[in-house]
Amino acid sequence: MQYFFLFFGLVVAVIFNSIRKPQVTLNMVIIKGITSLCFIFTALFSFVGNPDCPDYLGALTVTGACFGLIGDIVLDLKYLYKADADKYLNTGFISFLIGHLFYSAGLIYTYGFNVYVFGFTALCVVCGVFFALGAEKVLKLNYGKFKLITVLYTTVLNSAFGMAVAYAVAKPCAHTIVFAVGIFLFFVSDGILSRTYFSINEKDRNSRLAVVLNHSTYFAAQFLIAISLILI
Repeated sequence: MQYFFLFFGLVVAVIFNSIRKPQVTLNMVIIKGITSLCFIFTALFSFVGNPDCPDYLGALTVTGACFGLIGDIVLDLKYLYKADADKYLNTGFISFLIGHLFYSAGLIYTYGFNVYVFGFTALCVVCGVFFALGAEKVLKLNYGKFKLITVLYTTVLNSAFGMAVAYAVAKPCAHTIVFAVGIFLFFVSDGILSRTYFSINEKDRNSRLAVVLNHSTYFAAQFLIAISLILI
């Protein structure tokens, strides 16, 4: 069943990208939600279909995917209900932040936590935070009132990225490598998203190409993380 939801989800993702425009409609939100449900079911059936997958890893990864669904819906609702856009944006950031914490916890419970992993993770966090703050000027972004949540989210995302890469190097296997690729694509997706959310250039914020690239890398990331549970 996990391969059915993987294939079906990717098909829906292609449909979503074909209709997604900077001006969001309710139909777009619904199709995006369906795609997100598919990566949740991909993770769930990968978990229950693999007797070698530890219960805590499966449960934590599926839970992280569920927070991804919440973030997906909430972030797009800010376009439909503009009066509450700030609340939806903050809630979306927090949902994805929590999702990354669950993903990271799954790795720690499964593979342990040592000095090497801690050191590389800390390095990624420090570099990521400095990059996020520096990028505001270099890439001509304006975080405005969302600077705090942006820095907090960047810290957690870089922590998850650092852990994933460290485990892929220290304990290479199909699961850790595929998971690391997924987190890397998450990183790329959020980098693109920062342009569509915070660029001072209106053309960048309304770029159709950026929207498609953002969602393509994002859905690829979530489906890779989900299917990695069958590979452990």
